[in-house]
Amino acid sequence: MPEATQRFFEHRPESVKAARDFTTRTLRDWGLDDTGDIRLVVSELATNALAHGSDRDHGFLVRLEAQTDGVRLEVHDSRDPHRPLPEPAEPDPAAETGRGLVIAAAFAARWGVTPRQPRGKIVWSHFPTVLPAAPVQVGQEVRTC
Repeated sequence: MPEATQRFFEHRPESVKAARDFTTRTLRDWGLDDTGDIRLVVSELATNALAHGSDRDHGFLVRLEAQTDGVRLEVHDSRDPHRPLPEPAEPDPAAETGRGLVIAAAFAARWGVTPRQPRGKIVWSHFPTVLPAAPVQVGQEVRTC
């Protein structure tokens, strides 16, 4: 089974595309090509991390883990620990924002938000899929947000 891998992204708009590209490459390295749902959700969660969850001087971290029953996606941020954890809400139909967690909830089999120590939160989602039997070694970056 492939190992978990993660990568840190700077707090800048182009990091959303970089997170999506990292996710695509990792999943392809694991032998998974039809992963549009995961790529969509990582885009939404990375955008949320930039817009709502990370200070300007902190970025966010994307972690992918192959599990026996699928893929776990995590987006870690540096959110102020005194702010309440987010929940999906029905956005105003005319609003241009506010759908990130709604999309995550719709496309993932399971998802949740957990506090991260010493600060921040982890928004995770699980996608059932069949992983290849042959192990694949994927590099890991150890920097955290």
